[in-house]
Amino acid sequence: MERTRAALLQAAIEIAEEDGVGAIGLREAARRAGLTHGAPYRHFDNREALVAAVAEEGFRELLARATEVQASAGDDPLARFQALGVAYFTFAFSHPGQFRVMFGVEAAGKAAHTEAIRAAEAAVFAIAVNAIASAQREGAVEAGDPQELAMLAWSSIHGLAVLVLDGLAQWVGLDASSPEKLARRYTSLMFDGLRPRKRSRNA
Repeated sequence: MERTRAALLQAAIEIAEEDGVGAIGLREAARRAGLTHGAPYRHFDNREALVAAVAEEGFRELLARATEVQASAGDDPLARFQALGVAYFTFAFSHPGQFRVMFGVEAAGKAAHTEAIRAAEAAVFAIAVNAIASAQREGAVEAGDPQELAMLAWSSIHGLAVLVLDGLAQWVGLDASSPEKLARRYTSLMFDGLRPRKRSRNA
């Protein structure tokens, strides 16, 4: 049973990558997975449930990547911060269709589906918050609410990913041929902006 569900989910992810979220359907996923038309209904109540599963799986994979790179980034706060940004950015570029499903309106259509997606999303965000808080303890990042600073960092790297994926940032001369290099550059700029500000003697 689990194998069948995994095959359907993988087929739906492939559909998202090739044709977008609008093309995801239970029958098409079954066809691609080599299953009968009725097979999906033993695992997904409807199309919305399948779309939500694609989004949830994306967040789980992103979480696994983020956890792995954080563990191997060492003790330097900038290295940990960059590792997280690079993992996020390169995931978006290697899974553009699924990335759009993860943050699209269709995946968050019903409360029953939204709860699982938001839980997976929150786990990813928690890593960013912890990275900021850790850097604050080491004096590498300005004092403040780590959740607010993490949201600022997340929205920056997410926005950059969307702009580049949609071809809306080429006019500034961004070289997207190396997503990892681009992510390192922009996470470094973000981190510099989060560093403690020098106080004037007259302040």
